[in-house]
This record gives sequence, structure tokens and C-alpha cells, in this order.
Amino acid sequence: MSSIQTNVAANSAYRNLTATSRALEKQITKLSSGFRINRSADDAAGLAIANKLRAESRSLLQAGRNASQAISMLQVADGAIGTVGAILDRMKELASQSNSDNIGSQRGKLQSEFNELRAEIQRIAVTTKYQGSGLVDGTFGSTLDLATGTVDNVVGVADVIISGTQAGTYTITSPAAGSLTMNNGAGVTQTISNAGGAQTLNFSVFGVSIRTVAGYVADSGVGTVVVTGGTGKFMVSSSGSYAANDLVSVSSVKLTTDATGLNLDTLDLNTAASAQTALTRLDTAIDTVNTAIGTIGAAQSRMEFASANVAIVTQNVMAAESTIRDADMALETTAFTKNQILQQAGTAMLAQANQSAQTVLTLLR
Repeated sequence: MSSIQTNVAANSAYRNLTATSRALEKQITKLSSGFRINRSADDAAGLAIANKLRAESRSLLQAGRNASQAISMLQVADGAIGTVGAILDRMKELASQSNSDNIGSQRGKLQSEFNELRAEIQRIAVTTKYQGSGLVDGTFGSTLDLATGTVDNVVGVADVIISGTQAGTYTITSPAAGSLTMNNGAGVTQTISNAGGAQTLNFSVFGVSIRTVAGYVADSGVGTVVVTGGTGKFMVSSSGSYAANDLVSVSSVKLTTDATGLNLDTLDLNTAASAQTALTRLDTAIDTVNTAIGTIGAAQSRMEFASANVAIVTQNVMAAESTIRDADMALETTAFTKNQILQQAGTAMLAQANQSAQTVLTLLR
């Protein structure tokens, strides 16, 4: 039927051309972005899965960096331990020399070097740090035991902060108005002043700071601060077991010269008898250092394997996300070419359909 009111052919051509143009627009978006999914309507379920995988891969990437940085940290500790071991070897050599009477009256010279070496061990122990954390002074991994300590429960005390604090119980008393004294239980004390209201009570000798707020009453900050230590934890995977299997623990090492460390502080080489005592303690100290070497070495080995594993897991998770989210460029280019040809053909056919209605005019001549 010849009609000028309704051009069925033109309408059909227009509908097909519109569908082709929309498809072509989607192909251009995919090719220009490189993503198969550019909005939730493209694949809602796929986008949700891809987003979860992306978050997991980001966490895994950081876990990998954690492992790498942990290895670097352990290498710093390993270097310090090796140096301390070498110093102990020299100290034992000096003690062996002092234990023999052929040294005559020269033990004083041996003692001078012995003292300097002991001081160097202590210096290494307290200055070997990574990002501000002591590595071989026994403070690595120290945490507050809030369940046992009582100072944090005092009215007006907002926070108790530790930095390089040895494990132990620290008792705070108020011996006089306007003052607080902290005692570590080993004879070391520090007294500071305090007042009511907001302030920071800094017991710098022990690395303990107490932050108070407006409700704090002067001299009321008495009680105990309990610090537990011995274990540093590193997140080297991201499986959802964030407090257990995703963590690798490393025991702390304490190479200070006091009685809780290598126990070298009271040694001297002034007599053969004291040299013999020194040799016995140095043997124990060397065993302690060897144990520390084993602890750090084992941790380094484990971290290296953990780093390698998390790298593989990260690669596979990113590949899984890519499979869902990324565009197959070869497939999308093929579809783009097809739709481009269809658009050109549709445009030409729409023009032809619009022209066909003019043939009706020949009937009016």
C-alpha cells in the first residue's frame, strides 16, 4: 500500500539505526576506557564481584609491602646482633687474657677496653631502631595491658601512651602535693609535677606519657601501668583472619647490658677471679646472642617465603578481577567495526526510505 501518512520503512530503518547507535556508543565507551563494565547496568553482579576483588588486591599489595619492610627491619636487627656478637668475642678474648697471670700488672688496660666495648653494646642496643621502634632493646612489640593496669581508669585520664617502653609494671604514686613519681620496680624512679585539668604527664625516663582532660584532679593519677612485650606482628596476607593467620609474629630480642639483658654491667677484669666470672657470664651472653641470631634468621626466612606467597596470591586475584572487569579489546574492536558498518548502512537506508514516499506524487500527475 502506498501511503504518505505512515512511512513504515523509514520507521523501521530509524528503529534499527537507533539501536545500532546505542550499541556503537557502548563499544566506544568500552574501547576508550579499557573496561567491559563501565556502569552497574553493564553487569551488576560482575561489578560487585570485581569491586570485592579490587579491594582484596589492594590489601594484598599492602601486605606484600609489609612483608618487604619487615624483611628490611629484620636485616637492620640482624646487623646489630652480628656486631654485638663480634664485640662479645673480643670481650671474651680480653677476659681470657686477664685470667692468665702472664698479663702481670696490665689488667687495668684490659679493663679500659672492656668498659668501652660494654658501653658500645649498650649504645647499639638502645639506638638500633626502625621507624622509631627499638629492635634489640627488648621493647619491640611492647603493648599496654589495659586489663591489668589501673591508671587508665582514673577519672580525667584520656590516654596512656608508650614509646620504647620496657615490659614490666610501672607504679605511680604521689609522694607530695603537685607531684607524681613513677617506679619501674627495679629501683629506677622519676618524679614530675602535675596539676588539675588537661595536660600531658611525660615520664620520659620510661617512655610513658599520660594525657589528661579537663576532669582530671591533681595528684589523682596514681596506680599502675602494665606493659607486655616480646612479640611484634606483621600482616603479610589478607584472607580475613586479620587477628590470626594473616599475621606473622616475631619475638623481641634484648641485648642491653643490664641484668635483664646480657647481664654485663657488673663485670670487671681487675683480678683473675673476676675475669673467670666474666668468662662465665660472657659464655651465657654469647648463647643469648646466638639465640637472637636464630630468632631473627628464622623470621627473615619465613618473611621471604611469605613475601613470595603474597606476591603470587596478589597476581592471581588481580587476574581474576581483570577477567571480570577488563574489556577484551579484540572482541570489542570486532563488535565496534560491525556496529560502525551497520550505522552507515542504517543511515543510508533511512535516507532511501524517506525518499520512497515521494513516489506517491507520480500518481497525482
